[in-house]
Amino acid sequence: MRYFLPLTLLILCGSVSADDAGSFVFLDDGDNTGVLYTYASTEIQDYFAKMFTTKLVTEVPEGTAPDVVIRLGTPDSNTAIADAVAAGQLVLPEGALSDQGYTLKNLENQLFIAAPAPQGVLYGTYAFLEAYGAYFQISGERLPAPLPFTLKTLDLTEKPAVKFRGLLPWDAYICGIAGYNPEDYRQLIDRAARLKLNFLQFHFYPGSAFFTETIDGTTAEPRYLGMPVDIFPTANAVGKAAFGDVIAFGAQCYIDHAGSPAAQAHAVQDMMRDALAHAKNRGMHTAVGMELMQPSVGSPLFTAKPEGSVNCLDPLRPENLALSRQRYLSLKETYPDADFYCFWQSEGQGVRGAAVGQEEGAAAMREAQAHWTSQDNYRGDIDYAWLLKQLCDSMTPEEQATSVAGGWFLQHLFPGIHPDFPAGIRFSSINNYSMEQSLDGGLDYYAVAAENRAVWVTDWWEYSGEQWFPQWRAGGQERIYRQCLDYGIEALSLVGWKLSGIEHNIRFMADFAWHPGLTAEQFYRDYVSRLYGQDSAPLADLYMTADAKSELTPPATSSDDRPMSLGEGWIVLGIPPFPDTAEGLSTEEWRHTAERAAAIAAEQQTFLQSDRDAVALIGQIIPGLDSQGQYWAALLLNRLRMRLHYLESMIALNESYGIYQAAALQGIPAARAATALRLNDAVALAGEAIEIYSKEIRNRNDLGVVAQMNVQYLQPLVQLHASLSD
Repeated sequence: MRYFLPLTLLILCGSVSADDAGSFVFLDDGDNTGVLYTYASTEIQDYFAKMFTTKLVTEVPEGTAPDVVIRLGTPDSNTAIADAVAAGQLVLPEGALSDQGYTLKNLENQLFIAAPAPQGVLYGTYAFLEAYGAYFQISGERLPAPLPFTLKTLDLTEKPAVKFRGLLPWDAYICGIAGYNPEDYRQLIDRAARLKLNFLQFHFYPGSAFFTETIDGTTAEPRYLGMPVDIFPTANAVGKAAFGDVIAFGAQCYIDHAGSPAAQAHAVQDMMRDALAHAKNRGMHTAVGMELMQPSVGSPLFTAKPEGSVNCLDPLRPENLALSRQRYLSLKETYPDADFYCFWQSEGQGVRGAAVGQEEGAAAMREAQAHWTSQDNYRGDIDYAWLLKQLCDSMTPEEQATSVAGGWFLQHLFPGIHPDFPAGIRFSSINNYSMEQSLDGGLDYYAVAAENRAVWVTDWWEYSGEQWFPQWRAGGQERIYRQCLDYGIEALSLVGWKLSGIEHNIRFMADFAWHPGLTAEQFYRDYVSRLYGQDSAPLADLYMTADAKSELTPPATSSDDRPMSLGEGWIVLGIPPFPDTAEGLSTEEWRHTAERAAAIAAEQQTFLQSDRDAVALIGQIIPGLDSQGQYWAALLLNRLRMRLHYLESMIALNESYGIYQAAALQGIPAARAATALRLNDAVALAGEAIEIYSKEIRNRNDLGVVAQMNVQYLQPLVQLHASLSD
């Protein structure tokens, strides 16, 4: 097997061309049967028509001869490929994962796109198209200007380094799949397949229309599809023009059945089953998952933890095991064609439920299983693991082979539970979204993959969905991926919501999973060259500079002490209130808020200048790019311009606290009046940020971002401003 960097292939122009009038290329796709094989042939034909002026035919007209023959298929489906392999002229991938591999090679006037199996034929098709100038993205593609087809010298044999490579598009938020229609799922899947990804995961929160479990004949009623809004009225929205004549944005099948939650759930689940079937038709493996410790229906028996702790299913009660078994079977019945079923531990439950419950046997169970984790503040995950172990023990070997233990930073359990869990159970975890924490010992837990445990690693294609984007993560991810691959993980996925402004993160994972020698710097330079064009080299430096700053980017999480700094995008912007009494001004909480707000505003000024420099650089480069380079650079420029206004609005918000503090010396009414002026700037800049973003809509997710920012960013600022005049 020979590994080549995907963007630096040895490609030399040969002498065989098809540029004369009446010349043509013949596609010999052999015994074209089966969904994948047929799709590969269709993709070649469709893209050939877009990329070349030469005609491609699947039947040679009588009395003519093609200038070039493209041989597509496997030895079993194409006799010409079988003959070339038998003659030693063609060597196909061998060994583990060779069924996904392919060989591209030209012999005289023939170009072979050959593979041991249909999946490899499809991936070889995309490798061929990229060798001729196409470049695929999760939110689109760049194609070369059409020219006559010229046969190039290719000699490339590849197979992936990771068995499953894919995406976990997170549910429940309208900037993610909660706003999708069937065509959006199909588009996402098709684009992922062109990146040679073969894995699609879905997670379902309790109460979501995506999964309404049935227990003892009673089906849960869905409470929502997206949070905090699943149907967004566009009438008075900022950025309304982006929605066209759409009155309400959201999943259309959910909107169509408004008023009937059961019908909404049926329609949404039908759509999801269609999406899973489409993924199968693109050669993907699929997984669906539910929250194990938070049932939506039935008669659950919960723990009795001390006040301030989060309770969960009591893992010691046999009734809860029976309930969990029914929930598992309900998930399988809802999505019978999924390949895997995941049992998720809710995010944060290991910490918030770390206290030992007061129920009988809880202390003894915790003590007996203390070896399951070395993380004292995550001991609540032991409750989850104990119930899951019982559930897994109750399964048949066939059921265990499709079952997955999963959760947020759940890998801390893996070394401890590995000896105690059935061998067939897969372990899966989402890394901490801080790469620094992942790299500081957070990956060592995956070493059980080297002990014959199938392990899935999920990182982030964006930083927890926050509005701080574009985002660059390849530098840290290179180290994360390399260490995980060294352990021999089975799957590598990315979780996220938005799809534009972060395409490079997904593309890097897709490339690295095939070429584990790839570095972030190599990737960025090739990415910029392929996407923007030859005159875009300075953008590679911009990408690498931004990547180096990724860990310095101001975070905004529910546990951060800076809720006023930036918004997470999937929750309403957290903003501390202004005190309405003199006593409130003297509290420790208020003094901390005013002090930190000033420091954060200063931090944000630094990032603001950095983004201004980036915007200026892109503005200088764009005129020299070709039309497609300008198209993609316009997207980057738009997102950075949006971020400038977003940062300026947050600076205005943070400065408002200092203004309030200073003006309060003249009394609360004076503080309100003075602060309202600066807050008015924050509101105006927020509206401008959303309007700017809405000018570059590339996919359904982008419309969801406009909706999300209206509800979770602009509206809280408007309400805060209004509160000063109450």
